[in-house]
Amino acid sequence: MHPTDHTATFPALLAEMVASRSEHPAVIHGEEVLTYRQLERRSGEMARALLASGVGKGTRIALLAPDGALWLTTFYAALRIGALVTPISTLTTPPELAHILRTSDAQILIGARRFLRRDFAKNLTAALPGLAAGTAGALRLQCAPHLRSVWLQDGDGLSWAAPVSDLLARAALPGAPDDDLLAAVEREVSPADDALVVYTSGSTATPKAVVHGQWAVACQPRALARYFLLTDADRTLCLLPAFWMGGIAAALQVLSTGGTLIYPRSPDIADAIEMIERHSVTYVVVWHVLPRLRAAAVARGIDVDAIRGMGGPPRRENGELIPPGLRANLLGMSESFSMHSAEPINQRMPDDKTGSCGRGVNGIERRVVSPDTGVEVPPGEVGELQLRGGALMTGFYKVERRTVFTADGFYPTKDLVRIDADGYAYFVGRTGDMIKTNSANVSRLEVEAALRALPEVDVALVAGLPDPEFGEIVVAAVVPAPDTNPTAEGIRATLRERLSSFKIPRRVVFITHNDVPLTETGKVRLSELREIIPSWFSEPPRVDRDTAEIH
Repeated sequence: MHPTDHTATFPALLAEMVASRSEHPAVIHGEEVLTYRQLERRSGEMARALLASGVGKGTRIALLAPDGALWLTTFYAALRIGALVTPISTLTTPPELAHILRTSDAQILIGARRFLRRDFAKNLTAALPGLAAGTAGALRLQCAPHLRSVWLQDGDGLSWAAPVSDLLARAALPGAPDDDLLAAVEREVSPADDALVVYTSGSTATPKAVVHGQWAVACQPRALARYFLLTDADRTLCLLPAFWMGGIAAALQVLSTGGTLIYPRSPDIADAIEMIERHSVTYVVVWHVLPRLRAAAVARGIDVDAIRGMGGPPRRENGELIPPGLRANLLGMSESFSMHSAEPINQRMPDDKTGSCGRGVNGIERRVVSPDTGVEVPPGEVGELQLRGGALMTGFYKVERRTVFTADGFYPTKDLVRIDADGYAYFVGRTGDMIKTNSANVSRLEVEAALRALPEVDVALVAGLPDPEFGEIVVAAVVPAPDTNPTAEGIRATLRERLSSFKIPRRVVFITHNDVPLTETGKVRLSELREIIPSWFSEPPRVDRDTAEIH
């Protein structure tokens, strides 16, 4: 679809699914079940309430709630009327919350008051000085100057917030926008309109605010669904939080195929297992807890290999096993609305494409350039990946376009890849992952992978330390595997069989899991790591100058 086609909007997508799947279950959360017709009515009620409150196209709405009916209906309501919605992680700390509410220019915040052990009302008052003395609907905060109202599921005892039920009641007031007016508003939503802002988890710096438009929201999920073999018969359990790009993409994929989206009551593994059994789940969207989920399912006698996404061996459509390395290692990012390079999960790649991530997704353009010159490199050579078109973001919120994209509209991803003559991409590392030692480039990720392959290594962190002769030297911090007692020289000796000599860490130090700084999403905080690693190597490095040549 072309970006000027008005059918390529979220309102058009939802209307299409409601027309064809009206009484089919759209979303299940715990005991609550909403059909597509009920989801349309529930989100329509919120949309009309927002319109009655003066919300319109471009209004900035922040959404702070766990996965479930409130999150989904509010998110869809905002998309239906052309507002710009910013999902906020329920894991955010008060400083992170303050940053997002201020930099997103949020005018309205809708959310839950509590979830599990998190008290969002408490976090909000800690994040926003002066909020506790504010008046609901008339907030005036220098720390969040655009924020005017906060609506929480439970607003009791809060002078600065009102209950979501009061907001919804506005849709039923005399003179409130009716369904015809909502339909007219939806018709004015354009594929070119900005739709949502996703704050990345950020391992290296302050999270970036990625903006995606209506075209991407309406068209990319349907394209992605084909790679995961989703159909209208699927019952998809999503264990990725809805506030992350992966969770948003998963929810919209289910919607775009007319299937059923299932959320457990809580992130607890037992709740997920209950939903798998009760609703005969056919597909699970999960990353970090997959080993525990699979083990728990096996213990309950569930046929995990019959459920896509549960870690079973990949198979072709005819049931034939796909050999290791010949199923695509899907590659994507928030900026590209999930995957930009992929192959269907049941497709066996050609024998000469081992380790590939696949070809371009949904019309996205990819090119590989020299990180030093910016000149495009020949097929098969390693360089920085740049993206253009397809479902690529419209930009970073409040950041000048010229500082984000090249003059001809490509986005430099900082990913190091190679793309062969047939268009298959291979991930190599990150531009910041390269260590320059004695004029040679060493990939930090390559050395870390070689270390992790050793049975005595549990976690490996590799960095470059300044050296007056070589520029940088390669060093490694290692968390030993349980019940092992490795030595630095033993590790180096083993690596000599796997890596060129210039890639082998000149120094190895042993640390514990507690020494590793992590983000809320489990990523290593690279910015902190760069400051910490030199302290682990506090003694001046003793480099063997005689064996530091390049082979």
